Amino acid sequence: MRILIVSVTAGYGHHSTAAALATEFKARGSEVVVIDLYEYCSTFMYNAMDKGYLFSTSHLRRSYSHTYTMLESNEKLRKLVSTITGNSLLCNKFAQYFYGFSPDAVITTHVFAAQILDELKRRQLLSIPVVGINTDYCIQPLWEDVRHIDYIVTPSELLNFSAYSRGIPLEKILPFGLPVKPKFKNKLCKTDARRMLDIPDRKTILVMGGSMGYGNISKTVKEILSCGMDFQVICICGTNKKLKENLKKISADKLMVYGFVNNVEVFMDAADCIVTKPGGLTLTEILVKQLPAILINPIPGHEERNIDFISKNGGAIKITDSFSVSEAIYFLFTNPERLKLMESSLALIAKPDATERICSFVESLIKE
Repeated sequence: MRILIVSVTAGYGHHSTAAALATEFKARGSEVVVIDLYEYCSTFMYNAMDKGYLFSTSHLRRSYSHTYTMLESNEKLRKLVSTITGNSLLCNKFAQYFYGFSPDAVITTHVFAAQILDELKRRQLLSIPVVGINTDYCIQPLWEDVRHIDYIVTPSELLNFSAYSRGIPLEKILPFGLPVKPKFKNKLCKTDARRMLDIPDRKTILVMGGSMGYGNISKTVKEILSCGMDFQVICICGTNKKLKENLKKISADKLMVYGFVNNVEVFMDAADCIVTKPGGLTLTEILVKQLPAILINPIPGHEERNIDFISKNGGAIKITDSFSVSEAIYFLFTNPERLKLMESSLALIAKPDATERICSFVESLIKE
């Protein structure tokens, strides 16, 4: 079988989702190609998307949030956005791709790519199955408008009502969950994980800032350290060298700072809770690991909806202007039963077999 997976540069989660699916399909013997739609079709659109997304979510937060909310309910605005992200020039350019590679099915991990594929299906230029993946814990705007896409994967059946309310036929919804790398499904006990990381075996708070270094993580870490409680703090900075340098200047024997690591799953197993921004990929990893979360610095729009989903299902605590990180930590570490309850709540909505279910379903579509 030949599988084409189409992503779009806008944060790290869409590409990671594509990579997890590609790994599973290859393990099953399929030929897999993963491409970035805009990188293939338009260098200008690729750069504009990459830089524009980060700029607007960082510096135009209020405008971005307002636009996102409007997109959820305003069909005219969605059509305007669609003319930019799904225009005919991109459709014509991407249609040429299929002359060189003839897949048996296409999966897309971003709604902008789904718009292009939807238009190709509408024009009858594409007749193979197309499956979209909604990579946040809400129904993102524009998915209701890709009416020729065969199926849409969502993180949970708890979003079915939202999908139906937005006009998406439920027979098109596949609430399989979101893919993560296989290594996240292997869970270590905290003592073993801490031994593997060569850190003390004591209560541990893991702090992560997301792939784009979003939010003032240094301030958050300082606030956590000021709690005066008996725990250690691990901060993973990823590729954010400036953050790592700033944290290294903090004099605290219970703070451990790391740059990019390739074993985040072990750090999650070593932690009692995580303080992080609520990206769709991160929340999926938290769910699979059943790791209680304190959620900070959401990108306006979809990540705010992510917080609503997981906190109202009992697996996370939302930080607000009137409820600080230090207060949340105090609540959790003086109430161990609450931590256990959060772990149980996460287990109820976790879908660790999402990758396998999606791949099996696509294979069945091809066989049909």
